[in-house]
Amino acid sequence: MKSYFFILVILLCFCTSCKNEKKADTNSIEKELPLHNKRVLILGNSITQHGGYVDFMEYYLRTHYPDNQLDIISIGLSGETISGTSESGRDFPRPNVRKRLDSALHIIKPEVVLACYGMNDGNYHPLDSLRFEAYKKGILELKTKVETHGAQLILMTPTVFDPNPIENRVSKAGEPYEYWHPYYKYNDVLTVYSNWLLNLETEALHVVNLHHHLDSILTTMKRIKSDSTFVPDGVHPNKIGHFYMAKKILNDIYPEITIENPNLEIERLKDNSLYELIRKRRELRSEGWRNYVGYTKNGDTIKSDDISSVKAEVELLDDEIHSLTIRLPRPSSSQ
Repeated sequence: MKSYFFILVILLCFCTSCKNEKKADTNSIEKELPLHNKRVLILGNSITQHGGYVDFMEYYLRTHYPDNQLDIISIGLSGETISGTSESGRDFPRPNVRKRLDSALHIIKPEVVLACYGMNDGNYHPLDSLRFEAYKKGILELKTKVETHGAQLILMTPTVFDPNPIENRVSKAGEPYEYWHPYYKYNDVLTVYSNWLLNLETEALHVVNLHHHLDSILTTMKRIKSDSTFVPDGVHPNKIGHFYMAKKILNDIYPEITIENPNLEIERLKDNSLYELIRKRRELRSEGWRNYVGYTKNGDTIKSDDISSVKAEVELLDDEIHSLTIRLPRPSSSQ
């Protein structure tokens, strides 16, 4: 009888221990913050250089997790591709991120890299096999280099092209194509690029499907009002477009973060001191690190030799941001 009781106690202790281990594992998974407490590099073209979606992302990441460090460096460059292709007739070739990638990885030393390319890579032409292959090659080279560096890569599909706001300057089939006269069905090209990116997704490589998400929103808007858009020049999202981008990225990577109606949130953030400081900090840091990494555009090579003054200015902004975030309510244990 005593032996039976002893065995029962041992079994109960073992089961309790297993439950506690499982609970501990669950808590560690719940508290895993993909972009916090590590250095994050964001690469992209003019949409990323504009930085609106990065500002929104950082605001919500800071306000939901005020006790965790956030270290995002966004160095998007206007006109950039990952394919290395350009439209014919340009005075200078488009910038190619692969020419500054090694420098960026070496200097910034990111642990996570987010990249959004594709809008410029089709060169605003109909689908072309050579351009498409160059895009694939560029993406795969990025993947290899980021992984060799020891960082995690998160890809984002290109955003959407809307021909309606620029219908007076789009080109139909057989007409000359360039940035100022893009192919009128260029969004179909971006869909092909996006579908290929989505096929790369694995457990280790996440792909945020911005393209289909934004395309669905835009289609719904046009059903309600035919001239509605959040891409007023056909290519670059406006503020609400950037908000939709940020919301989708956060929904994918931080599903526990819920964001209210975009229009109401944008209105609320107009007079928000913390958001304005975050925007100012991102803008300052982006330009400083973009120049410190170096790039070539329109025949000019830009390369600064010192980042210390930018770091000093950012530290002052960090103090102001910290003074506001410490007043924020702390997240519940479920987060």
